[in-house]
Amino acid sequence: MNNRTLQDARLPKHNLKVEYVSTHLLKPAAYNPRSWDDSAISQLTDSIKEYGLVDPILVNGSAKRKYVVIGGHFRLKIAKDLGYTQVPVVFLNIPNIAKEKELNIRLNKNVGAWSMEKL
Repeated sequence: MNNRTLQDARLPKHNLKVEYVSTHLLKPAAYNPRSWDDSAISQLTDSIKEYGLVDPILVNGSAKRKYVVIGGHFRLKIAKDLGYTQVPVVFLNIPNIAKEKELNIRLNKNVGAWSMEKL
């Protein structure tokens, strides 16, 4: 078992706070590796219409990378398509673009599998 906690000095410190930011300020990362088909677009659109945008967009807040989207490109696209002018955002201070890209890839890659018996 991992003994790390949020207070562990070895972990990066982030004061996570949700803020509402104008969609026109947010810049999708050119390197984002994900794409979406019509079915995925339809499903996420339906979900956001039903429940709202309940998962904040992760955005770089460092000076040189300000407003670059790290995670949530798809949610941002659908929100804009639905006419949202502001979205919930969590800013992360990641001045190193290589680390920013790594987090983007990890966010897109780290998905679990369905438990069919729980479904």
